[in-house]
Amino acid sequence: MRDHYEAAGRVASAAIANGDRIVHTYDTAANDRGHFGLHIESRNTTIQVDADPAAQYLSGGAVTRLTHENGFSPSTLPEAAAAREVILEDRDLRDFDGDIHVLECQEGSDDTETFDGIRVIRPIYAYDSEFSLRDYRGVINDLVFRGREAFDIVADELDIDLTGQQPIESTEAEPESGRSFH
Repeated sequence: MRDHYEAAGRVASAAIANGDRIVHTYDTAANDRGHFGLHIESRNTTIQVDADPAAQYLSGGAVTRLTHENGFSPSTLPEAAAAREVILEDRDLRDFDGDIHVLECQEGSDDTETFDGIRVIRPIYAYDSEFSLRDYRGVINDLVFRGREAFDIVADELDIDLTGQQPIESTEAEPESGRSFH
């Protein structure tokens, strides 16, 4: 078993040194493998750090999501498939050590899944004892920038009217068990 607690400690230390806040931690006690994670707030974005002892690295994720509260309704948003096409067609968006997922929502009786946001996931190589504040800043900056850029590109390409509206950063609920990123 990898020493994922020490690796997550390096990330937590770097977060504090960077002036970020650890806003939530979770430990899936029912999971005897020792899977746990951190939610770090950096520049008004919640970064989710997932520590799975079976993985080669920690996973970092950032979510930019629309909500129903600010006047966004699934009936006014484009289909999620169209958003996936935009992501697939833009090679510059996908040219990094990670992945971009389109978040979906479904409302009503039809099976149409509409675009609800973007989740960017990338590895955090904190098992390396040389992991530093500089490495942390690079990962966090990339997650925040890439998530917002992907969201803006999809919104622009699909003519989503964001006038006067701001995407809401995720405050995802604590995972019940298993991996926190899908």
